[in-house]
Formats: sequence, C-alpha cells, structure tokens
Amino acid sequence: MGILLSKSAPQLEREQGIKREEEQRRKELVDQPIIIDNLATHVRSCWQKAKTHRSKKSARLTKCLRLRQGKYHPEKLEKIRERGGSEAYMNLIGTKSQALKSWLSDLYASSSDKPFTIDPTPVPELDPNIQNEIIQTAIQVLAQTMPGAPEEMVMQMAGPLLEKHEERIKDEVKQESLARMERMSDYIEDIMSESNWREEFEEFLDDLGTYPFAVMKGIIYRVEKQASWQQNQQTGKYEVVVTDKISRRWKRVSPFNFYESPTMSKIGEGWTIEHLQFTAQDLSKMRKAPGYNSQNIESVLSEHRDGGLREWAFDSGEREKLEGKASSFDGSYDLIDGLEYSGTIQGKQLIKWGITRNIEDPYYEYPCTVVVVGQYTICARINSDPTGRPPYYASTFRTVPNSFMGEGLPEVLEDVQDAANAAIRSLINNMAIGGQPMVGIDVSRMQPGEKVTNLYPGKQFLYTSNAGQSGAGVNFFSPEIKSQELLNIYERFERYADEKSGIPAYAYGSDNAAGAGKTASGLQMLMNATSKGIKEIVRRIDIGVIEPMVTALYNSAMLDPDVSEDHKGDAKVKARGSDALMYKEATAMRQIEFMQMTNNPIDNQLIGIEGRLEMLGIAAKNSDFPSDRVVPTFDDFQQRQMANAQPGNDEASAPSAENSQQQ
Repeated sequence: MGILLSKSAPQLEREQGIKREEEQRRKELVDQPIIIDNLATHVRSCWQKAKTHRSKKSARLTKCLRLRQGKYHPEKLEKIRERGGSEAYMNLIGTKSQALKSWLSDLYASSSDKPFTIDPTPVPELDPNIQNEIIQTAIQVLAQTMPGAPEEMVMQMAGPLLEKHEERIKDEVKQESLARMERMSDYIEDIMSESNWREEFEEFLDDLGTYPFAVMKGIIYRVEKQASWQQNQQTGKYEVVVTDKISRRWKRVSPFNFYESPTMSKIGEGWTIEHLQFTAQDLSKMRKAPGYNSQNIESVLSEHRDGGLREWAFDSGEREKLEGKASSFDGSYDLIDGLEYSGTIQGKQLIKWGITRNIEDPYYEYPCTVVVVGQYTICARINSDPTGRPPYYASTFRTVPNSFMGEGLPEVLEDVQDAANAAIRSLINNMAIGGQPMVGIDVSRMQPGEKVTNLYPGKQFLYTSNAGQSGAGVNFFSPEIKSQELLNIYERFERYADEKSGIPAYAYGSDNAAGAGKTASGLQMLMNATSKGIKEIVRRIDIGVIEPMVTALYNSAMLDPDVSEDHKGDAKVKARGSDALMYKEATAMRQIEFMQMTNNPIDNQLIGIEGRLEMLGIAAKNSDFPSDRVVPTFDDFQQRQMANAQPGNDEASAPSAENSQQQ
C-alpha cells in the first residue's frame, strides 16, 4: 500500500520556484557560450591587427634587451669569430640603464615625501542658504548694538560686516577642505605602502631604462587571505585569525606582452591588448569569482589538458633565451595564454552579445574589459572607473611625436656602443699581437726535419747559407703597439655616451669628472645642468603614471562606502613634480635658513607661536624626523602653557626666576 504525501501550498510554490530557477540557470549556461564567444571573435580580430602592427617593432624590443645585457647579435658575433681575435663587449648601455634606474628610484623612494599631492578645488560661491543665514545674523547683531536705528542705516552698515563674515566662512571651508585632502593623501599613501606598488614600480623603472616604453597596470582587485593575531579572552593567548580581504594590487606589464592599436599614440586613445599567462590553478579559482564565465573556463581547462592553449608572438624564442626561460617550442611550456582587451564597444553590440547591465544608450561607446582564452570569453565587464580610463599607465625614456613607442636608452646609445666595442676589441687584439715577438723564418735554409714552429728559451736554429744570402735565417720583430691611441678613442666614445644619454659618469659616483668637476662647486654646477634631462624623464612619469594612477585610487576611495566621509571632497590630483623631488635637500636647507632668519623678536611677533610651530613641523618632516612626536600641535602647546602657569608649578616658576635674573 502506497503512502500519499501531502504538501502545503507554500511548499509547492517554493519547490516550483526552485525548479524555475534551475531551468533558468541551465538555459543561461546553454546560451552563454554562444552569446559571449562573439566577443572572443572581436577580440581575436583586434589581436591579429595588433600582431601585424607589432611585427615591424617587435625586433626593437628584443634588440634593446640584448643591448642591455651586453650581448652581440648572433650574426655579428659570427662575423667577429670568422675574423678571430677578441669578443670583448664593454657594456656601457647596461651601466647607464642601471644608473638611470638607481637615480629615479632614489628620487621616488623618499621616506617622508609623497610623489603626489591632492589639492581641493577652489572654494566656490557660498550656498544661498548660508548667505541668507549670514545676512540675518549680521542684521540681528546690528539691531542689538544699535537699538532704534533706522532700517536703512542698519542695512548700510551691514555691508562690511557681511563681507567679513563671508570671507571668514570661506576660509573655514577652505581649511576644512585642506584637512580632508590631507587625510585622503595619507589614506592613499597607506594603500600604496601596504600593497606591491613599490616592487612593481621598481620593475617599471627597470623597463624604462631598457625598452622604448614601460607600462604599469592597476588597480587590480584581488581577494587574499590575511592573517591577524587576536588575544583569546579566556586563555589570554594570541590566536591566528584568517580572513578574506579585498586588496588593491599593481602590476608591471612587460612591453613584450602589451599590444596597442595601430592608431594609438597614448593610453586611452584606442584599444589595447595584454598577452596574459595563466596556470590551470589560476583559472580553476576563477570559476567562482563574480563576473567570470564558469562554463567557458571549464572548456578552457579541458582543452588545455588535451593539448594546451598557446598564443604565438613574434621573436618569442630569442626573448625567452635572453630572459633565461624555457623555450615555448619544446614540451616544457605548461602555461595557458590569454588576451585581455581594454577598449570601447558600442552598446548595441554589447546588448546583442548578452551584456545588458548598465547599458542605457545602444549607440554609446562603452569602455569594456574582455578576457579571452582560445576561442572562449572567460570574463566581460564594463570598466568600473568613472572616467572610463583603461587601467594602464605608460611612459618613455625619450618621446617620439605622435607615437606610442618612444626611443629607448639602448637605441640612443647603440652607435656609441658599437664604436666603443670596436675600439676595445682592436685594443685587445693589438696588445695580444704586440705583447709577444713575431718570428720570420726562411724555411728554405732550415735543416730537414727542423721544427720551426716549436719555440722555447735557448732554442738553436741550424740553417745553411745560400748563395747571395748572408743574413740570419730567423728574424724576430714586434708589431707597433697602439694601445694609447686606441684607449683614447674608447674614452672619447665613453664621454659621447655621457652626452647622448644625459647620464654622466660623475652622476653615479665615478671620479672621471674633468674641468669644473674637479671642485665641489663646479661639480654641483655640472649636476644642476645634468638634472635638466632627468627632470624631463621624471615629468613624463608624473604625467603618464603618477597622476592618473593616484587619480584612479582617489576615485576608488570616493566610491568606497567603507572610507570615512571626513576623507572625501572635491579635489584634483597633482604629481609633486620633478623640481620638488630633485631639490629636497636644497629646499630643506632653505627652510632652515628661513627659520634662522626669522628667529628674532619682530618676526616672531608677526608669525606668532602657531606659525612657528607650523614651520617646525614642516622642517622636521622634511628631515625625516617623527614630526608628530617631536613638534606639538598648537592646542597641545596651549594646554602645556596653561598647565605650567598654574600656581605652585615649579616648571613655571623656574623660567620666570631665570628671566628676572636676566632682566
């Protein structure tokens, strides 16, 4: 006998709702690859255009890397070996590149200075409600101080009072805005210091001294495990607590992996494609991440195990050899290649491809990010930046007008490097030839069986005198050594490298300074003149990397509900500039001189205690002192003065007695 199960109406409705959701989910999974893979077709079309455009320029990147490492081109090395002799390579380019990186790293690595400022926008006109409140307050004050005065007289006298109150309120608003942006600057600096910004920026500077361009990427949001130690209230022992935290990360993008559109001259003017490399574990974790297509990722993992997924790029073989990596042509390459497209796509196409969220205008070009592996789109989303700017930042050693690629330091010094190498090879060959005696032997006069090629001290040569030949059958001679002339030529080209690169040898500690560089004041003058070239490089980094990167962080913080409202406000990010970074020591000295100059009774009355404390705080901060612990605030100073002024306080009476003795 069967058992009849009865269900209530809510239970039946709930089960039917679950079935509908499952059917909808299955339907979405079936439709998802067909819809989104149209995006993959578009991205791969752009990828082919980018590769064709890069085919003429890819060899430049490989050449720059080879020059940086101090290696001959294989064809040139083969010709040198055919002629025989020295294969010496004086790596001037490597020295200059490392010096440039060290110089820039020292400028940006200050422990007390931020490479940026966040300035509030100019204070606008006051809100009409605030203006009406000021007017009413001023009229009430005048009416109380002038009872019975005519209304016209009160209104006439209220004008100056209104202007005074309005300026005071504007000043208060400005001071509050400055305080907010100071807190926002500290918040952004804290994010950068806790993230991988420093390490990635160091690699970016290395690329800047090696390739025709260098690229940074960010902000990249990642969920990471974070361990913290909390004290157990019962046992009193500290226990580890692991939580998931969304962190902000940056990435230095290798110039070999960054492909720009053929018409692009700077970031944001066209689409870009980054050549990505995943492990199977990376993709497996992405299946549960929001915004990723789990079914397409599973298809990618299945295809990878069946034979791998590879995106071939030009000159990848020589690049891998120079970088010391395993060749992608053998079976040791176990990575999965992907393409990340950043550019605009028409809303109508996005709707057609199945992306309808936040699409309001079908004919508007929406900034998007699409990640493709093989023939599958594993991620597609609208750019979250309010300005729509792609998350890439680029700079160059030397710009080329209307071109994304600039001119790399190795390219600037390539001809000088070749000439210096030729001079040093000739010098070594000449010294090798001239350092040993050369021997001329008349073999027709030697005894049969004589080993003329075997020379040793005390060797005897037996030879006969032929008719008409009275000279020796063996002659020793030495070729002329031109070492000094060849060394002068090499040193001349070494100085050319200083002039062409703008990075002289004395800038990184060499004692080869001549002329004015032999004195301290003359060397300082030379350094000031040299800094003009490095300032131009710093300025390009400020404009192309620092300002847009910090602006993206600022926009992210403004949209973050977890950031306190007293950090927020309307402001504009500005890089501190090359002058502020390069003349920190001179600025600190001028501040100290100004404090000494104003340390007199008249100036102290003009500046006041509050102004003096502000000057001390700035000087302490620029000297890498903990200014918040050394210099008190004005409120703390007033409280200390009031405490010392209380009756019976010995600390207060002692100075007064001393002052009376002096008087």
